[in-house]
Amino acid sequence: MQPELKVRKILGKTYLNENRLSDALDVFSKILMDYPEDVETLHILGNFYLASGDGKTAKKLYQQALRFDPDNKVIQRQVNLAEEMGDAGLEEPIPTEITAVTRLLQRLTGKSQEISESDILRAADLLEKIINSESPAELVSSRLDEIDELLPALIELNIRQAYADGKPELAESLRGLQLNIDYQLAARDGESSGSESAGAQNHAPFKGNIMFLLPEPEHIPGRMTLLKSALEALGCQVSEKREFIPNRDAAPDVVITSDPHLKPALIESLSALSLANVPIILDLDTDFDKQPISHPEYNTRGLGTRIRSNAYTSALSLARMVTVPSDVHAESLKNLVQDVRVIPDGWSDQNKLWHKDPQPRNTINIGWMGTNGQIEDLILIRRFIIRIIREFHNTRIVIIGNPQAYRLFEGLPENRRMYLPAVAQEEFPYQLGQVDVLLVPLCNTPYNLSLPDTILMEAGAKGIPWVSSPIQSFKGWQMGGVVSETMDEWHLNLRHLVMDEELRRRLGREGRMAAKAREMKQSGKAWLEVIHQAVHSPVNLLSVDRTIPSQL
Repeated sequence: MQPELKVRKILGKTYLNENRLSDALDVFSKILMDYPEDVETLHILGNFYLASGDGKTAKKLYQQALRFDPDNKVIQRQVNLAEEMGDAGLEEPIPTEITAVTRLLQRLTGKSQEISESDILRAADLLEKIINSESPAELVSSRLDEIDELLPALIELNIRQAYADGKPELAESLRGLQLNIDYQLAARDGESSGSESAGAQNHAPFKGNIMFLLPEPEHIPGRMTLLKSALEALGCQVSEKREFIPNRDAAPDVVITSDPHLKPALIESLSALSLANVPIILDLDTDFDKQPISHPEYNTRGLGTRIRSNAYTSALSLARMVTVPSDVHAESLKNLVQDVRVIPDGWSDQNKLWHKDPQPRNTINIGWMGTNGQIEDLILIRRFIIRIIREFHNTRIVIIGNPQAYRLFEGLPENRRMYLPAVAQEEFPYQLGQVDVLLVPLCNTPYNLSLPDTILMEAGAKGIPWVSSPIQSFKGWQMGGVVSETMDEWHLNLRHLVMDEELRRRLGREGRMAAKAREMKQSGKAWLEVIHQAVHSPVNLLSVDRTIPSQL
């Protein structure tokens, strides 16, 4: 599933949990327009129509879903339920059109605008007075409240007149306007009633106290920095702590901890919080179980020591929920934890460097960035890069933050290679802007396959096209670049991007559009829903070891 689609679904489900039907319908109907083969969305919209009493349209959506997932027993049962309703419903030709969605919302909320004949007569009388008035503007100004009250009737009057004049297309356009007004009124009323009863709703947006318990407060991961700002913007009270001591520190509503095994002493704090029944969300930005012994960070940040390995296991057992940035990472944890969620990395448009255009240049900069552990991946395509640099005189290789990788290209003239040292996180978008085509080669190893799509999402946010290896998260992202399935494709795809400026621009625009769904205003809402579920989920005390393991 594409990350952009995943975020939109989480947002739609959040609206459903908050009983914001109009917003949920808007999200899922637009998803189906963009992804007409998405089985889950077809199922959800089918359920909407079934709940409204429209069995025909529901069955139509379910059957469409079964074409893509014919063995889905749940949807097959839903088809049977729809058939039991007989001929009930309209069987909307296009269930996602505004008129169809508006009728659906009206049935679900019971808030359709009934227009009586007396209102039609009042509207006709008012319209005649305005037309025949010596000062129409003054009359309209003095009777704005009445016009507002009679607006649906005035539109209905014009619909009837259009049909009478033999103008069915105008009549249908006016009918769509009328339904859209109903849709907006229903949405407004739903938001109003939702705000009035927010205190009594189980799914009111979480705005409690969140403690970030971090192993290295002086080196906060970018994922946590962005999350903290997003949660604060959404009304949460967020604090950062190095430790939690009972009877000294006030217990928060929920704790988020990131890679706590880096400071094994944190497990004592997490155990105390767990005993106090404070929900713990463990965020893992790396699949440490798959990190190879040869990885340069295995002994410094990985599970290379017994104490860190034990701390990692303990953190998993204490967490009520685990969050990770990739599907493959989540899959590897399903046998170890009860509840694991995928929340992809995001970016923040509060950092204006994401929108700052680079200075004009005469070269096409081919860029790479990575750790020492990824130098072997770069070596795989090194010969293609050198071949392109030598073939096209206006190209240059740019290596970001890794002097060892830069030395791989010492054979090229100095004006055809450039090294950019690593910078602080907030300056990264500017540095990324020095690249015209980003290369992301990765060998086919279990650890690489678990990596998230973060670098492609960041390239998209900056409007930079990319060429990548075919790992699952990259193939899922897709937008804004090209995936190279073979070594030959690496050379062909890179050569094509260097030669075709319009292609680079088009892919850059596509990537930027896709990255909008991962801006932290959207990702923050997904996090907020996960936090809400962690706080309100039941805890099976028999299945959780809430004490510190003796070997730690």
